[in-house]
Amino acid sequence: MSQTNEKDVTEQAFEEKVASVEEVLFSQEEEGAGVDEVEDDIRPTDIVFDCPHCGHNLAIDYRGAGLQTRCVECGEMIQVPIPEGMKLSDLDLNPGELLTQLFQTRRMLAKCEQRVVELEESLNSLKLRRSELEKSRISTLHRCAELVNLCQACMKQNAEASATLNRILSLVSEEQQL
Repeated sequence: MSQTNEKDVTEQAFEEKVASVEEVLFSQEEEGAGVDEVEDDIRPTDIVFDCPHCGHNLAIDYRGAGLQTRCVECGEMIQVPIPEGMKLSDLDLNPGELLTQLFQTRRMLAKCEQRVVELEESLNSLKLRRSELEKSRISTLHRCAELVNLCQACMKQNAEASATLNRILSLVSEEQQL
């Protein structure tokens, strides 16, 4: 077989593999078993270890062996241990697994980007609402200040009226005594 034909056969096999992986992923999503659902069960292939800083029990997929990550409990950087007898070369993925991870990552990225857009819209809406409330608060403070001034003026006039009435009563009482 010539080198060109071998390349065509390899590309065709790869494209068939891509199509079959896409078909499996799309059928999982339609059945409700989305790729972004988190499984709480520890699988036999997971690496289970304790955080050296806080002692929190952690589990990670075997492909995380040797990687550095943050502890979900204390936030400190930790290195995932490599199980005995395992070599880093054992972690190399076949093209189908890499393609599956790529599709999952792209879907998760699209969802995250959409969530960012939604959160930015919400933030802008909240900023606008805050600005409106701040204007209303300032307006209310000005009205309250006006009311305080009016109340003080009323109290002053009331005091003047009371003093005038007292003066009138005093004059009336003096007139009655004469």
